[in-house]
Amino acid sequence: MKTPVSITRRLLVLPLLALLASCVSASDDGTSSLWVLDNVSVVDTRTGDIADHMAVLIDGDTIVRVAPSARLRGVRRRVDGAGAFVVPGYNDMHAHPVQASERAAALTMMLSNGITGFRQMASSPELLAERRAGSLNSPDSPELLVMPGALFVGPVAATPELAIAEVDRQHAEGADFIKMIDVSRPAFFATLTEARRLGMPVAGHLPGSVTPEEAADAGMRAIEHLGPGENLLLSCSSDAEALRREVAAIPRPALTIVPGRVPQEVTERMLANTVLMTVLAGGGASLDRLGRVVDSYSEERCRALAQRFVEHETWQVPTLVRTRQSAFGDDAAYRNDPNLRYVPAPTRRLWEELAQQFSARVTPEQKRAAQAALALQFRVVRLFDETGVPMLTGSDFGGQWGVAGFSLHQEFDLLNDAGLAPLRVLQMTTLYPARFLGREASMGTVEAGRGANLVLLSADPTAAVANLHAIQGVVRDGRYYSRADLDSLQAQVAQRFTAP
Repeated sequence: MKTPVSITRRLLVLPLLALLASCVSASDDGTSSLWVLDNVSVVDTRTGDIADHMAVLIDGDTIVRVAPSARLRGVRRRVDGAGAFVVPGYNDMHAHPVQASERAAALTMMLSNGITGFRQMASSPELLAERRAGSLNSPDSPELLVMPGALFVGPVAATPELAIAEVDRQHAEGADFIKMIDVSRPAFFATLTEARRLGMPVAGHLPGSVTPEEAADAGMRAIEHLGPGENLLLSCSSDAEALRREVAAIPRPALTIVPGRVPQEVTERMLANTVLMTVLAGGGASLDRLGRVVDSYSEERCRALAQRFVEHETWQVPTLVRTRQSAFGDDAAYRNDPNLRYVPAPTRRLWEELAQQFSARVTPEQKRAAQAALALQFRVVRLFDETGVPMLTGSDFGGQWGVAGFSLHQEFDLLNDAGLAPLRVLQMTTLYPARFLGREASMGTVEAGRGANLVLLSADPTAAVANLHAIQGVVRDGRYYSRADLDSLQAQVAQRFTAP
């Protein structure tokens, strides 16, 4: 993660490097860190404008100049972009690769799919200690942008006093934000108050006892998965008040999960498919209620909710891909996906076992309710986009059928299916993550002073979302990976996971 010092260094040396760039000539012997990505079309992620026949001068991990190709032809170290379209590196803003059983392979697969940065969405004191020691880093991986501490669920935040103490502890351990899961109503508001005092954002799930309007008013920074479940969608229902009273009357069992103390294989099984988990836990009634929420959808109420999010700049990370994977848990397209060769064999076996359980235990009515809720989420995402609600791309990599790297590209397609324009999808994975993190000076655009994290595409990404998949090359922290390099990285992972 770039520190403020490194960002400041970039800004201080920028005028000198720009002067150097304007003076480079054939005398450059090719041994310096200075090189040029030439003959490319640079996409402006703010406007969608495209500048053709450009050159991007890179020194170390920083872009130092973007100019017409003719002005920078004296640099000896040159990569010919051959007319490629250049955009900032993609960011997966909801993922769990650091927890993966094969962490290095997952990170490599993300990079090979153009992901140069990610927001890790769960952690522990041990993982925070690893990050402080620098041992989370690995070659051929994206940048870990931010990471929380332990999840806010169960005994660690059971009361306001415990929640405040946990915020203080995580702040001292270096967590970048608080990851909310499910706490009592008093503990939720105590968490936000203490986190605000310490300058820590709160993001994650909406507890069942808190409405999305209340969360936005209280300053929750981001809501993940459009809820998850029914909570956010309830505010888009004409029967919201009656349904919320019904939900409030349901006895809530005490959560005894201690984050970071449940074996990884147990956690992986529990969280792999949320629809199946709900059914196995006896929550079939909640799926039935979800169907009633869908049937009572009110666009007027949903627009009012969207305006509340715009007013408070409450970000949304829809992760439609994750919701679809859960709603279609036994889909043959997932079970026969050729990209499963990039998944460890034990995980593939677990997913197939869960698919069989999904087929046997989830009734046709429950499947239809989950799939109808997904369709409603598509409508809500489109409405949020039209209204100006700030949103980010995220894959929630870590669940059933989520293949590292590829799952974010599936999210691109689903957002497009929901009605979002290609430029908007591009912005949600490049420009908007920079805004969300307050790092527009160092990421999100292809400009001087930004980090040298880039994706080269063989087709115009503003013309079609499908073109976001047409990766011709990647630049990560100033290092160039050709298409052949990326294919080689993927082949190494496949060989590791498919070898006898």
